[in-house]
Amino acid sequence: MSLPRKRCFSRARCEGWRRSSAWDRVASAAAHPARAPAASRSPTSRSWTGSVAHEQHVRVVIVETIVTSVDGNGAVNCAPMGVEWGDEAIVLKPFLDTATYHNLMVTRVAVVNLTDDVRVFARAAISNPVYGTVPAQVVRGVVLADGCSWREVEVTSVDSTPPRSRIGTRVVHRGTRREFIGFNRARHAVLEAAIYATRLRLLPRAFIASELARLQVIVDKTAGAEELEAMALLTEYVQSAPDAPESPMRPA
Repeated sequence: MSLPRKRCFSRARCEGWRRSSAWDRVASAAAHPARAPAASRSPTSRSWTGSVAHEQHVRVVIVETIVTSVDGNGAVNCAPMGVEWGDEAIVLKPFLDTATYHNLMVTRVAVVNLTDDVRVFARAAISNPVYGTVPAQVVRGVVLADGCSWREVEVTSVDSTPPRSRIGTRVVHRGTRREFIGFNRARHAVLEAAIYATRLRLLPRAFIASELARLQVIVDKTAGAEELEAMALLTEYVQSAPDAPESPMRPA
């Protein structure tokens, strides 16, 4: 029996992208250009002692994803989020005041979606777009209808230390909808531009403008139609945004 598609509302600027590790590095580089990189922290610890044992900690890769979750009434929420990626386990890091965090506390499940369409990230960075979804296979959740692949996960541990949680999950199902087409410099450039679009209240406007100009060169050299569209959306948004600070968006 086929199930109807649902619509997914993104809460981009109030969810996992609000301050993922990549976004923090951008803000820090602009504010402290001469500062040396901080010592790496263990992914299993919130403190760093600098000991030899800690220097041998296991590195984790942060993958930019779209996390879909549902609340107790079945309402769908989508959030761009950098997650600590693993084959069998994934760590989600939503802020405590977000819909993703509250949904995970209620249902204890989520779906981590992978997509090569950077327009999804670009639109989510500057607005609350609606995405098509289909029911997940195992967990009580939904999958992006136009994504490449996904992981359905169940919560195994929760660290709710403010302001940002660390939620350990185990992968209970994985699926693929379409092929992921390789690496592309333009897609990475658009993703970086999306980061800057969410940092207008934190970084100097001149710095953001110079970075977008640098990234535009990469896009012009290597982009297809989708990447050009995404970059144009972000550039127009940044150029038209008021200089006065705005109140940060809060989750609905």
